[in-house]
Amino acid sequence: MGISKKYIYLLIVTGILLLFFVVPSNFGNESKEHFNLLNDQSWTYVPGVQKSDGELRITPIGRVITHKDTSTAQLNPPVNVRGPHLKVSGDFEVKASLKGVEEGATFQLYGQVPVIYDEWRQERQSVKINVSPNIIKVSLWDGSSVSSIDERSYKRNIKNKADISIIRKSNKIFVKLNGKYLGSMPDHNVFINETVWFGVDANIGSDGWTLNSLMAKGLNNGMVELVPSPDLAVNQVKADSLRKLSNSNLRKLPIGAAVSIYPLMTDTQYRQTVGREFSIITPENSMKPQFIHPQKNLYTFADADSVVEFAQKNQIMVHGHALVLSKANPQWMQKTPENQRKQLLTDHITEVVSHFKGKAAEWDVVNEPLSEDGVDYNPDRKGIRKQLWFDSMGEEYIDVAFKATKLADPNAKLYLNDFGIEKDGERWDAIVSLVQRLQSRGVPIDGVGFEAHVYHEPDLIDPVVLSQHIQTLAGMGIVSRISEIDVLGDKSEVQAKQFADVLKVCLAQPTCTSYTTWGVSDRYGSTTLSDRYPITLGDSLIWDAKFNPKLSLSTLQNILR
Repeated sequence: MGISKKYIYLLIVTGILLLFFVVPSNFGNESKEHFNLLNDQSWTYVPGVQKSDGELRITPIGRVITHKDTSTAQLNPPVNVRGPHLKVSGDFEVKASLKGVEEGATFQLYGQVPVIYDEWRQERQSVKINVSPNIIKVSLWDGSSVSSIDERSYKRNIKNKADISIIRKSNKIFVKLNGKYLGSMPDHNVFINETVWFGVDANIGSDGWTLNSLMAKGLNNGMVELVPSPDLAVNQVKADSLRKLSNSNLRKLPIGAAVSIYPLMTDTQYRQTVGREFSIITPENSMKPQFIHPQKNLYTFADADSVVEFAQKNQIMVHGHALVLSKANPQWMQKTPENQRKQLLTDHITEVVSHFKGKAAEWDVVNEPLSEDGVDYNPDRKGIRKQLWFDSMGEEYIDVAFKATKLADPNAKLYLNDFGIEKDGERWDAIVSLVQRLQSRGVPIDGVGFEAHVYHEPDLIDPVVLSQHIQTLAGMGIVSRISEIDVLGDKSEVQAKQFADVLKVCLAQPTCTSYTTWGVSDRYGSTTLSDRYPITLGDSLIWDAKFNPKLSLSTLQNILR
């Protein structure tokens, strides 16, 4: 049966309309601004990136985050948080020229930078392009899940080089390869915050690839503005900052916070608050083994170096955290044969401490050595947590760690750090006994960190008992520090009182060396419920998620006055 001319005409018209509305063959008038994003030297602060002759060599780091229970591992590819990013509106294009992609390459645009909590990465909006010899995969995150919510794959034969264009136009994301249209997907508000950050990665086991050029421009009436790298030096002119008030106090007690690299570099409020308010900082994650030593023969110091450089520019002391802990070891380290672990531990500590010698004044050498299981508090185990280092060396792993740290930096102060030791009971008895055993064996321990987390009513800290514990350690020649205090804020008065009572104790005890909160603002607080979407923020710090000060802040200020 023949096809009518009317039907053929209808097909032709429909095809033309589809081309006009779906395939962006003409993107309209382009803006005159055309930014080259590889000129900035800050790319050298991205883990796995080397800059040479205007190009970037991307080498694999294979960084993942092992969750606290070590049951899963989450990819943790690097983001250039210290470098320039884009302020965008309307339609725009980002074009990347990739060379040497035979073994795979990843290029990612982030509408919002991920948030890294304790052993968990919150994925926010981004578009990721995976290039391999036979396929291009486009994945999109909208911030509602740890997994991508839209994926498209395109079979293409790619040899060595790929020019990728990512185009946002009319609420859609279009992708081109070597000038030819691949496909599109809804943009799912990836760029609703009108910012673009850049990430790159290479497949583990490969030789990596090269980013030859990275360009950005506005399309039609869209605008692209280049936002320069952040100024790490912060204006500290604020008479009632915790830092200023403490420096005016007779004790001059260092007041600090745990600091995360991503918000430090990308959130102006966060960066200014840290630089203005604190005189000591603890890198929250960037010095932990799985972040700084992701592969056996690879150390990635870039993120931690940026935190340390920020501290130096603002005359802030650095407390290193943490050389040994059970919950944040890379998978390769967990699989190392037991008879090789002593040397592995020594080598790891020597490399990390030597790198930061003279820059980190103190270290949490062993973090949370005590078990959370009551059956371990017996004459044989003495309350020591069972983990990979204990499995191979028993309690001796603690000796090995402290001696290696002391040898690498004789001037650093060395701490044990643990939770739940603020009150009487088996954990407190175990930590005192452990310190005594270490001292009897000549282990160079200087101090004990009281984490002072208050997450439930049973966690409430009695200042009288805390004072007695600090005095007990002082009698043993051991100093103390409040290392990680945060308090759930169901009742603001109770929260403020706990922060205040602990600060009063530390100020009153001459061997209490510093007072540090575990985070800065609830916007990034570690009591956010991990691995759950939509995100439920915690309420345990002294600034809320909008950086409004809480009652706790004014209470601490009044004490320091």
